[in-house]
Amino acid sequence: MQELDWKELDLQVEMPKKVTSTEKLAELKEYVGQERAMGALQTGLNIDSKGYNVFVSGLTNTGRRTFVRSFLEKKAKGEASPSDWVYVYNFEDPRQPNVISVDAGLGKLFKKEMSAAVELIVSAVSEAFQSDEYQKKLSGLQNEQNSTKKEILEELMEKAKERDYTVQINQTGVATVPNWNGKPLSREIYEELTDEDKEKINKKGEEVRELVNEYVLKLRRVDKDYVEKMKELNKYVASFAIEGHLEELRKKFEQSEDIVEFLGKLKSDILNNLNYFFSKEHDERAFFKRRYAVNLFVDNSQVEGRPVVEEMNATYSNLFGRVEYVARMGTLDTDHTMIRAGSLVKANGGYLILDARTVLSEPYVWFTLKQVLFSGKLAIENFEHRAGFLSTVSLKPAPIPIDLKIILIGEPQIYRLLSSLEPDFKKLFKIKGEFDWETRSTSDSIDSICRYVCTAVREDSLLHFNRSALKSVIHRVITLSGHREKLSTRFGKIRDLLIESSAVASGEGKSKVSASHVKKAWEAMERRVSLYRDKVEEMFEEASIVVDTEGDATGEVNGLTVVTLEDISFGIPVKLTAKVVPGNKGITDIHREADLSGKIHNKASLVIEGFLNYRYATDFPISITGFVNFEQVYNIIEGDSASMAEIVALISATTGLPVKQEIAITGSVNQSGVALPVGGIPQKIEGFFRLCKMKGLNGQQGVIIPRRNYKNLVLDDSVVRAVKEGSFHVWTVEHVDEALELMIGVEIGECDEKGQFTSGSLNRTVHERLRELHEISLRSEERKRDRKS
Repeated sequence: MQELDWKELDLQVEMPKKVTSTEKLAELKEYVGQERAMGALQTGLNIDSKGYNVFVSGLTNTGRRTFVRSFLEKKAKGEASPSDWVYVYNFEDPRQPNVISVDAGLGKLFKKEMSAAVELIVSAVSEAFQSDEYQKKLSGLQNEQNSTKKEILEELMEKAKERDYTVQINQTGVATVPNWNGKPLSREIYEELTDEDKEKINKKGEEVRELVNEYVLKLRRVDKDYVEKMKELNKYVASFAIEGHLEELRKKFEQSEDIVEFLGKLKSDILNNLNYFFSKEHDERAFFKRRYAVNLFVDNSQVEGRPVVEEMNATYSNLFGRVEYVARMGTLDTDHTMIRAGSLVKANGGYLILDARTVLSEPYVWFTLKQVLFSGKLAIENFEHRAGFLSTVSLKPAPIPIDLKIILIGEPQIYRLLSSLEPDFKKLFKIKGEFDWETRSTSDSIDSICRYVCTAVREDSLLHFNRSALKSVIHRVITLSGHREKLSTRFGKIRDLLIESSAVASGEGKSKVSASHVKKAWEAMERRVSLYRDKVEEMFEEASIVVDTEGDATGEVNGLTVVTLEDISFGIPVKLTAKVVPGNKGITDIHREADLSGKIHNKASLVIEGFLNYRYATDFPISITGFVNFEQVYNIIEGDSASMAEIVALISATTGLPVKQEIAITGSVNQSGVALPVGGIPQKIEGFFRLCKMKGLNGQQGVIIPRRNYKNLVLDDSVVRAVKEGSFHVWTVEHVDEALELMIGVEIGECDEKGQFTSGSLNRTVHERLRELHEISLRSEERKRDRKS
């Protein structure tokens, strides 16, 4: 057993001599303690094979996202920018817009040039159709048509006249009228004719009607020829008007075969839709501008190197894109210009950072992401169609080839769940980057933390931190790690402390942050989230929860537990009691019997039985019925940190020797009684200290911990100060025997060669009492057998 001096508890931060304030420090360019994650990330990015995406695993507030983004941006700057992507009208099937890939920056230029060219083309064609030369050629065609039709009609009338018929043509049709004696034959005269004359007239009428049909066909052919000639004229005039503009576009984008092909089809489409220039129902300018508009789907013109896209709200539409609609005349309408890119396409050719929890929680996102990564293609499809909520006709844009690296950021438990439950996960995320939450405290790492503070000061426009403030920050960083020789890398919490420390100093009108401001900010941050702790401590003060901090009690020990909430962990003392009577049921843990204990705690109870039997059941079996209980604890107990406390309580209950209530104890043991380290040491000590302070410090109070937990003694200044003043104590032990001696006040005693413990020792007392209990049990069994016989 060793009682620790206050100097052994005090955290001595050795600051580098060159560190005086953040004003004279260089910013931090690298990340502290993340060499493992950096190596994994580098490996994943350097391998081009499919599936070498990266899952960055780590706790929240460790700076995972900032680290990944900074690392990727640095790597991406020296690499070539990926292509732009544009969607254009599909002349064969407008429902399936075509996609074109062009060099970075050309997409924006192509869109601009096309918009201007369409304006010029529409204006040129409109002006060409209004020109005198066009009107003259059109009049010539019309005159030629009229002349030809006139000749045909005259020929028809002449042939009809030869057959004594007159042909009358008007808007309602063609009428044939027979002549008789040079005059039109009336109905009355026709009735007076002989049957022979009637037959001749009717026969000639059939011949004339056949002539009329033949010549009407000729007239239609003339009209058709006119229309065709007019179309050819229009195409010729329009082609001549637009060719110069299109040729200029071809030369500008000759390096893209897809654009040249699109321009060729565009020309044909204009020439096939010249009727819009002659229709009063349509605005030809609006029609062609919308039809030939270029949808700049992905614009990398402003991207230096590869794109780095961070999508923390990975809904289906945000990630994969969507097709938008507008309401026109009571219906929803869309076209290729309303296709919108998601983060996946924006990051194409580069790097995409995603939050694992969001990806898994949003419907259809993980399933679709897997399909895209396996196929290497992305087809833009709205969520409502993907999920089957709508079956309306929509666009089916041409799929885009996908080639990028995805960095998925999540907690370790998410990685474990995906690895065990999702068979495709390891196929797509072959690289795991583990993000450490702590690093060794060295001169270099302390210097790095100081430079991190400098970086935060400049990025967040904070007040500068002087040397004492930096030292106080390092002290808190060590406290966050829970280890005297380590620094926490939970930079999210550290950043919050820096911001609030600066705010405290600014509120006091100071020009720099000092140690007192850091301390005030730290205490304020803790106070904001300590309501539940304070309520529990009020219950101690009101004696609603009974834990003694003075006097002696048999079979009662002050154990220590830790409550962990979202924002705070704190220790709560708990009274542990034991009762031992003659019997053969062994040790009964009341919480275990009530199904209020976890598997680790149940195992610890068996280890305790193993220790007691190993030590005392050398010449007779232990015949006791013991009960152990955590008083006023009604939730499930887990862990083995109360093992030493249970042993002390059981030994006290067995021997009847009282236990000092001024002392609390925590620690696990093995079957040989060796004290083993446990978690939550600072919180447990501080929790018992607050209780003792509340009830009154008497100079005898303190906590026993395993010696192997010394490295975890990062205590609040108030505890260290109390130890320095002698009003509170901290002891470390390597074996439960040392704790028994201190808490019961009797020498433990050694076992000699004959298996006998030292006379008057605690072990001798325990052994003799167990023998008595065994004999009582034997006599009880004998009486039972006698009654049966």
